[in-house]
Amino acid sequence: MGKIKSAAHWVSEQIAIPMGWVNFTGIRSTFRPFGASFSFWTRHPRAEGTMVNYEAMRTMYRNAGENALGAGFVKPIIDLQTAFVGTPIASTGNDVTDKFLNECIRTYWTDEIQQMLRDSMRDSKTIVRLQRPDVKDMLMTLDEAEHCALEIIVPDLVTIERNVANRRVIEKALISHRMTMVISEGDPTTGLDPVVEEHEVLEIITPQDYTFFDKHRDEWIDELAAANPWGFVPVLEVTNEWEAYLQGGQSDIEPVIPFIDAFHEVLVQGLQAHKYHSTPKVKFKIKDFLPFAQNNYPELIDPDTGQLKTKAEVSYEGREILFLQPDEDAGFLEATSVLGDTKVLAEFILDCICIASQTPEWAFMRVDSGSANSDRNAQTVPFVKKIERKRKVYQKPVQELLKMVLVATGSIPVKAKITWEIVRADDQVVVMQAFQQLVMGLEVARARGEISDATYQRMIAQFLPVMGSPAQEKSPPDALPAPTNQPSIVPQSGKNG
Repeated sequence: MGKIKSAAHWVSEQIAIPMGWVNFTGIRSTFRPFGASFSFWTRHPRAEGTMVNYEAMRTMYRNAGENALGAGFVKPIIDLQTAFVGTPIASTGNDVTDKFLNECIRTYWTDEIQQMLRDSMRDSKTIVRLQRPDVKDMLMTLDEAEHCALEIIVPDLVTIERNVANRRVIEKALISHRMTMVISEGDPTTGLDPVVEEHEVLEIITPQDYTFFDKHRDEWIDELAAANPWGFVPVLEVTNEWEAYLQGGQSDIEPVIPFIDAFHEVLVQGLQAHKYHSTPKVKFKIKDFLPFAQNNYPELIDPDTGQLKTKAEVSYEGREILFLQPDEDAGFLEATSVLGDTKVLAEFILDCICIASQTPEWAFMRVDSGSANSDRNAQTVPFVKKIERKRKVYQKPVQELLKMVLVATGSIPVKAKITWEIVRADDQVVVMQAFQQLVMGLEVARARGEISDATYQRMIAQFLPVMGSPAQEKSPPDALPAPTNQPSIVPQSGKNG
């Protein structure tokens, strides 16, 4: 009973947040969703600890919100930079370890890494969990079991408790699951259907074990409990654009939202103006309506009296031939079109969206055939710098995942060097030209005895990330270095065994 009470108390402390404390009507929560102490001697930033409105960000990404006429720019902004960041390359100096880690990244984790980039850029953060495929899965291969698997979890469902002395160490992670429980099997012979219930189950992960608590029944699920053979919590919190004053990440959609709302309003007004402009009203200048009706609408005349009927309606479709007197006239009342001004304003707001998101206009398929290449390059340079910044942001999470999988496979954790592919194919030509000039200069310097072979190789290694040490490069082609940290499958039991 003591364990149940303590765990239930911990669960209530971690996730039982009064909903009145959090206002998710805007971009960020108005109040912090956790308790804080205030004094006369400290002053915290106003936005410290606030969270992004995840649902609002995802709604705009799907272009399903109230500002849908402008939110269509969100998906290209997020997806384009996710694609340009690409997939990293890991190197540790050990060929066997490098091969294993790059197989994890490029063969087994490719989709999940793309999800990690997309979700964190959109929601400001996401949760990545390392898992070993279930041994009960008959379709699981030995390679899949060795390389493990990643699972992307939305931050709404996860609560993390870190070590007070070392914030990098996760002591507990709580993941909320929605499970369907079979209460009664039913009886097909009597036509009695099974009875099922949907329960909220909390999975509590510690370095020692995995436990599950059914909030619906307020009891532990002992048959799901298992030991944790890895000795660490295999959960990683990935944040985008960390800010110290926020104590959290930022969504790439946040700075663009005002311009998205403005574009939506301009487009709505333009559509309304187009409706009034495209449906003009007919105007008649008639001195005597009776002769006009006799000549054009005889059905309005009463045959007995020769006068207009008591209830007469004129049906005009704009295609009739009208007969008018010499001093009468007919025309149209047409609203002046404002679509020209609307287009100019929409283009200006689109430029603001490009500037705020650091995204070139060609990402939105807005290409002027008469524009010079210099204009295109001027827009691309800030975008390339943004991609380089993003790669630095996600370098550490990738390194942490690689250390996790090394420990999970029984190896010593190594901090791998992370490199990325060239952002643009055009840049590859420039890099190769610079590499060629460097090699020519180094050849001359080495021939004159000004530099050593080691210096020569260190300079070349800046352009060749997979290049090994001088000793490794001098080894025979078929010889491999001694596997100091070679991953291996270690028979384990428990949740991840």
